[in-house]
Amino acid sequence: MTTTKGCNESPATVLATYHACTRGEMTTATLWSSLGVADEASDTEYCSAHELTTGLIPLLEQLSSAGVRLACLTNDAAEWSVILRERFGLDRYLQDWYVSAELGVRKPDPRAYQAVLRGLDVDPSTVLFVDDRGPNLLPARELGLQTALFTSDDTDKHSIPAGIPRLHTMPALGRLVGLG
Repeated sequence: MTTTKGCNESPATVLATYHACTRGEMTTATLWSSLGVADEASDTEYCSAHELTTGLIPLLEQLSSAGVRLACLTNDAAEWSVILRERFGLDRYLQDWYVSAELGVRKPDPRAYQAVLRGLDVDPSTVLFVDDRGPNLLPARELGLQTALFTSDDTDKHSIPAGIPRLHTMPALGRLVGLG
């Protein structure tokens, strides 16, 4: 998380505050206040900078049409998750949302994945977990989920676990799950 709204806190303090917020330990209003930018920053403005990966919506439409159950495990603030889901219409495709702020734990904590497995009530081996952070894939794999890394511009190329498929585009992800 970065902010340039006059925040004078160190990057380490900003990150720790962000992590606390996305674990549900504070609201986003408290986050902005703690960082000294409550008068300059807003959830809506912060979320307006987010963009979906090219090709995501067509892939979600294909998967949804094919009857694939889609779920999301996200390290996010509860308030931001709602804004982004509404902005991009994601609830049309994903019925199962697991938001770190609501779970009280962030990936890669194994309890986050365990909460998803309990909620979905499925055999872990039938789940494909895709993330753009290598360290988030290890606990999923240890719990028996299939895993794939979706590389993005800010994926740490040095933290990618061995033996995990790497994907660079949504069509590649579609092919991995058996779509033409």
